[in-house]
Amino acid sequence: MVATAANPSAVANRHRWILVVLVVLLGMRISSYFTLFPNSVAMTQLVKTAGRLALTGSSFLLFKYLQGKYKGYRFSYGNLTPLMLYLTYLFLGLLSFFWSTKVSYSALQWAMVVEALAFAWFYTHAMVLYNAISDNHVRFTFAFGRATLFICLAFILGLIFDPETYYRQTHGGEVSRLGGFIINPNELGMLGVLGCTMAYYEMLGGRSKFINSLVLIASVAVVLLTQSRSSLGAFLLLTGFVLLRTGNMRLIFFAGLGAALVLPILVQTIILKQGDMEEVMSMTGRLPFWKDLITDGFPGRPLFGYGFMRIAPDDYFDSIHSYAAKMTHNTFVQVLLNLGLVGSFICLLQMVATFTTIDRCPDKNLKWLASMMLIPVLINSFTEFGIFGESNYGIQFYQLIILFFVITVVKNPPRGAPRPAGRKIPFHASQN
Repeated sequence: MVATAANPSAVANRHRWILVVLVVLLGMRISSYFTLFPNSVAMTQLVKTAGRLALTGSSFLLFKYLQGKYKGYRFSYGNLTPLMLYLTYLFLGLLSFFWSTKVSYSALQWAMVVEALAFAWFYTHAMVLYNAISDNHVRFTFAFGRATLFICLAFILGLIFDPETYYRQTHGGEVSRLGGFIINPNELGMLGVLGCTMAYYEMLGGRSKFINSLVLIASVAVVLLTQSRSSLGAFLLLTGFVLLRTGNMRLIFFAGLGAALVLPILVQTIILKQGDMEEVMSMTGRLPFWKDLITDGFPGRPLFGYGFMRIAPDDYFDSIHSYAAKMTHNTFVQVLLNLGLVGSFICLLQMVATFTTIDRCPDKNLKWLASMMLIPVLINSFTEFGIFGESNYGIQFYQLIILFFVITVVKNPPRGAPRPAGRKIPFHASQN
């Protein structure tokens, strides 16, 4: 006999383990981008590959389990333009193997991005279906917030007990940045800002202030400890965005006063590291590097680029006025170099389609969540790997944002009733 969702609360209680699995899957997926064996490249690649494939397989099995157990629902797909354009970008990346300056590297990066999309696809289906059978028992913000909390606490405890591993020394050893060689501090800072996003969203929804305050505190601590300028800027912008949405003038006033008091300290400790204004103005050498990429690298292959995630004929682009690197530290310049003007145009159309879909979304809560998430993800994209760069969890988050608007589940009508189904239940499940 097939179970039904006639009693959603009973279903939720009986299958609460699924909620735990959804949190664990997301937390482990984020962790799969960490370098756990910095002294062994081969072991790191093996663990990352096996771990990600196992997590994608687990999300698929969870989805199939729920789909087989609860047959009274069907999936509905809409807002497909951003997804179709994203797939077009990936298809061009696949074609670029024919002209890539290093096919093996392009193929590896392409496979990782496609595998990430597969995880996002199955994970989204599993969460949406569980939301349906348990009457919106779980939310994406809930799962992401809890997963981020555990990761942030792990890094904070790590720097206490093993600072040599969890801190990265820069500026001649004068500046210590959380992340070490486990993860780029700027990438970890972006995750911290996303944790703040989930905490803000949950608290604005009137949910547990205690646990979400813990998420917020741990996430802010990580942002500050990473010493990431881009993440700090994203956090301040996000906080201002949230304050304006609340419309509470008293809260806005005191938040502004607090920022005015704290900002001088942040400027001295994070923004002006060792008082080096020249470093800030050049964005740590990125501006001259981007200039050389565009003036020297781009003209070599302007139309279709050097191949998926390739920016030069060799492994590294040797900048005349800056440093040598194998990635651009800007996802938009990265696309321009690896897929040329054609790839850049496709990605531009894809982003316009995504923003348009968000803007036109009738669900204000979903629109709000996606907009909040895009703040740290896009700011990070201007200075690091980003949403169209080499494999990183920023890509994973952007894929999830796209799928927010694609996948919904609809309850089938009783047998003999007209075909039109009941309400659609979205990914984020903002109701409760």
